[in-house]
Amino acid sequence: MKFVLTFTVPSGGSEVERFEAGKRAQALLSKWQPSEAATMREWVSRCDGNGGFSVLETDNATELLKDLSTWSSFLEFNVYPVVDIAEATAATAEAIAVRQSIS
Repeated sequence: MKFVLTFTVPSGGSEVERFEAGKRAQALLSKWQPSEAATMREWVSRCDGNGGFSVLETDNATELLKDLSTWSSFLEFNVYPVVDIAEATAATAEAIAVRQSIS
């Protein structure tokens, strides 16, 4: 299954606390390997430095949870299951046909 993940840097804390958290997150990133159960297709950062986005595929929600939990002290996440537009268009057309069949 394909997911779009958004991540943001939580607000709050002092400047020193945010700076130290940033250093710890950089250290973690230098050693972290994403789960092999997930394939990361895109991983991009927002230009304002306050978060980013990822497109990934996995059939293992537990491994996704593990990866996100690794970062939960540093980032807030939203995870959205998605489908390719061609699949979405076909599914929507089928749903419209079912609705139209009922008068």
